[in-house]
Amino acid sequence: MKPKKYFVSSFILLLLLVAAGASRAAVKSGYHCSDCHTMHNSQDGRPVATELNTSTYTFEADTTPNQFLLVSDCTGCHTSTGSSTIVNDTPIVFNTFTLVDPLAGGNYYYVKSDDSKGHNPAGITSQDSVLGLTPPGGTTMAAQLRCAGQYGCHGDRSAGNEYTALKGAHHADDSGGVDGSSVGLSYRFLKGVVGKEDPDWEQDNINTSHNEYKGSTGPSADTISYLCSRCHGNFHTWTGGASAVGTSSPWLRHPTDIALKASGEYANYTTYSMTAPVARPDPDNVPDTTRVRPGTDIVMCLSCHRAHASPYYKILRWDYKSPTLSTALSGCNVCHTSKN
Repeated sequence: MKPKKYFVSSFILLLLLVAAGASRAAVKSGYHCSDCHTMHNSQDGRPVATELNTSTYTFEADTTPNQFLLVSDCTGCHTSTGSSTIVNDTPIVFNTFTLVDPLAGGNYYYVKSDDSKGHNPAGITSQDSVLGLTPPGGTTMAAQLRCAGQYGCHGDRSAGNEYTALKGAHHADDSGGVDGSSVGLSYRFLKGVVGKEDPDWEQDNINTSHNEYKGSTGPSADTISYLCSRCHGNFHTWTGGASAVGTSSPWLRHPTDIALKASGEYANYTTYSMTAPVARPDPDNVPDTTRVRPGTDIVMCLSCHRAHASPYYKILRWDYKSPTLSTALSGCNVCHTSKN
């Protein structure tokens, strides 16, 4: 991966079509190979690829060819200088100047001014000025976080770089379902993770149409929280274990991949909240996606955090220090209802 290089254009933003529903992972018919690929990175004597100058956030010609004849890398095709978070069916995870309707994972727009509000992947920002290369609850990495590959979340995490990590994923046909058997057949190209993908990446932010995340009340490598634990192991119930998290209340750290209790204050969380979503033991078979089933549905990392970045400290879904946090169902008290 070439550091700090992105590409944005309405012409080629289709490169990394993240899966969103049974037919949207694969490159659609009607698009051209040249929308995403360039045979020689040369047209009329000029480069086809484009890079973003991260000092000025303007796009410049990129004379260096990319692997697999691509016109850009991950961040390049998921970055926009406009405010929209879906452009030509492509989810935008980094809006450089203005932002409306962030998607489920949040937006790296927020880390431009504050490292603590998001992950810090190379190509978008420098490494965290406080944490460096050491993720909270984990061990120091040998290199800065990437979008995909060995030091990333997406793609094949045994691959050396982002290009090989995602090889072929955008041409995969997931019409038969997401089962985690390959990158292209995994939830949001997170290899091995399963779930159901909202067609608009939760841009509309309504509980009648949302992602369904996999959770498990025992050790399982296909949950979204287990993926997080690869870097933040001490914060995960099964990866960190009793010495790091505990086994029951009072917990040492907040549990993840554990069922929401069906008694006490937790039993009152029955309407699915976009503020504090839950995971499901079987995302493909949820009786009513607008409802929560205490005792069955599962607390996960994304119940409290966004995946990429948020407006709040530590990528939280809400302002943990807000003086009004306990006066409405706007954060912790979505689950802890007696604290409202």
